Amino acid sequence: MWTFLRKILARSRTLNAALGEVVYITPQVGGQNARSFLEWRVKRDLEGDAFFIGLRMIPDAYAGREGSPTNYMNFDIESAQLIRDHLDMCITEYNRLMRAGPANVTPL
Repeated sequence: MWTFLRKILARSRTLNAALGEVVYITPQVGGQNARSFLEWRVKRDLEGDAFFIGLRMIPDAYAGREGSPTNYMNFDIESAQLIRDHLDMCITEYNRLMRAGPANVTPL
């Protein structure tokens, strides 16, 4: 049953990426708001054939469902450099995973 459902969901690029397994996560970096954060992730797709680099965040400010879909987070230079380093770490991990092959990757 799950295999059949997974194949149907994998046809959608959005669902394939959103529902895949997280295999790598960078530490969270906080924004200006005490509750805001940003983290980078590497995810394997539902079929286990490909990887995605994604962003998870709660922005400093957001307009909600009725407002604009554009959200903003502001970082000081130290946090911005840390975010860049985290993204570089995800890209390095992605390249390592591609060399290893999706079947040899253990999810978190």
